[in-house]
Amino acid sequence: MPRALDKYDYVILDIVFAFKRNNSVLIKLSQLELAFWSRIEHDDAKNMQSAQLGERIATLYLQGYLNNKGGQGYCITKKGKEEISMLTNQ
Repeated sequence: MPRALDKYDYVILDIVFAFKRNNSVLIKLSQLELAFWSRIEHDDAKNMQSAQLGERIATLYLQGYLNNKGGQGYCITKKGKEEISMLTNQ
């Protein structure tokens, strides 16, 4: 059974979605990492390493929220967009 998404998963989805919307290109892993750590820099998880970025990206990919376009970068799937829209509509 897939685990429920938490705030860090939503941060990743939001970064990927916003990057594509604002730049019309896919986000590279290095850009995603930089944006993620910048976004949570004042969060306690950064010090505890509980954010686990690589594992989270892999899990979001395996659960169908993200797609990796072979060397071009990451994009958000329809399922990922629906998840973000449900969060913003609450």
